[in-house]
Amino acid sequence: MYEYYDNQLGRILIKPNVRAKNIIARRKEGKIHLTVPYGFDFKRLPRVLDEMRPRMIKVAITAEPLITEESVIDTFTFQARISRTDKMKNVQMRLRDGELMIFIPDGLDMMSGQLQDTVKEMIRHVLRHEAKRVLPQKVAFWAKKINLQFSQVKINKSTTRWGSCSRQKNINLSFYLMLLPEKLIDYVVLHELAHTVEMNHGEKFWELLGKLCGEDARAISRSVRKFNSPDYNLIKP
Repeated sequence: MYEYYDNQLGRILIKPNVRAKNIIARRKEGKIHLTVPYGFDFKRLPRVLDEMRPRMIKVAITAEPLITEESVIDTFTFQARISRTDKMKNVQMRLRDGELMIFIPDGLDMMSGQLQDTVKEMIRHVLRHEAKRVLPQKVAFWAKKINLQFSQVKINKSTTRWGSCSRQKNINLSFYLMLLPEKLIDYVVLHELAHTVEMNHGEKFWELLGKLCGEDARAISRSVRKFNSPDYNLIKP
């Protein structure tokens, strides 16, 4: 598999296939996947892309967003930035006083797929670390305040749900929660604590959660579902 970067189309993964008779473009996991016949002359690629561009633009509408040197990623406990340097040979990071600096050596192509993956994985690594530090404390704080019991808190990397609670009162929280505003983080924590009493989403659950939130829980729930973080879209796998 080969990789090509186009300023308009973004990252393109090119895979020769012995059974392919034509060039086929598909979107998968935020990238354009281009299947080409085996033996394809890659010198033809720029011309082929220009010919296919109108169709491929439609394919690339939801292409993977890229981190640039101007990108600023805001989280609950830190802000991530990119910094160029001529003093390092490898990509390095430093978290200090609520600022995560990712140092990119001069000469490395910021648009490289490998570098993009490295930078995003670094941010996810710190996000998980901070979630493990902060979120269990939040659960403990709210549980004590509202007089509810839980067993333990686990942090995961789920991109399909913010949290869950088992019948054993084990609470699971996604580290991507750290990208939400604090009010919504607190709502998710209270939501899962409410499940230690009411396991389903029946009327009793919403009545309890409304009392815990001190306002319309369903309205906050809609805000959580509608919340769209550019930073989440930028760093999620």
